Amino acid sequence: MYYEVYVDILFAENLWMDAAILLLTAGFLHLRVRKKRIVLAALLGSLGACALTVFSAYINGIGYLTGTLALCAVMSVVAFRKSGKFCGTFLTLYLESFLLNGLLRYLAQFHPLCGLWFTAADTAACLFLYAAQWLLNRQKRLAALSCEATLVCGECRVTVEGFYDTGNGLYDPISGRPVSILAPELLEKLLTGAGRAQPPRMIPYRTITQSGVLRAYFLDSMEIRDADGMRTLKQPMVACMRRSRNSYALILHRDLLPS
Repeated sequence: MYYEVYVDILFAENLWMDAAILLLTAGFLHLRVRKKRIVLAALLGSLGACALTVFSAYINGIGYLTGTLALCAVMSVVAFRKSGKFCGTFLTLYLESFLLNGLLRYLAQFHPLCGLWFTAADTAACLFLYAAQWLLNRQKRLAALSCEATLVCGECRVTVEGFYDTGNGLYDPISGRPVSILAPELLEKLLTGAGRAQPPRMIPYRTITQSGVLRAYFLDSMEIRDADGMRTLKQPMVACMRRSRNSYALILHRDLLPS
């Protein structure tokens, strides 16, 4: 029993797939893409894959697995040598390859994958993985910008889920202090529980769609717990949120982001 292997087609298909996997790996790990290194790594990976296929009759399962791991290591070193993250790039590249091959095997049930059909299926699978990575990275970014905050005013303490908003550039025009934004019902609870009257500061604001004035108040302190630990801010200024439909009760000023 024998079968024919068209090395030129096999080389082109693996070259396309290896380049796609390398780009997916760079996107997932937020690494700089160096085009020449990506192309060189894809060429080496494609040549290695062709060699493994041609000599597969003389290689057992362990030898084939060792060869694929060695190819993955070579591609990682060549493409991302200056990143200093060999273990991360190696594992991500191998996992991306495993997932992509799994998706291609699934798509092969519906139509034989060769030539343009392989290119189309590989592109569709890569787009699917890219979308999955984008959603995962988005969730990671949102998690990094989320925190837990305890607001203190007099004897009243309120713990809320906060969000660092890089678009919040609201400042008190008199003191120049950054102003965070709090849901109105929570701000009312803090001011009432403090047991003392406090005149509001009127803070002008402007967005793309609207402008106006917000009522702002000084609190005694704010404890912020995030991935970098806990920080305590003295005399933070918070303004009353105009809309309480926001998913976060506290919108923190961008200057309060941990450095």
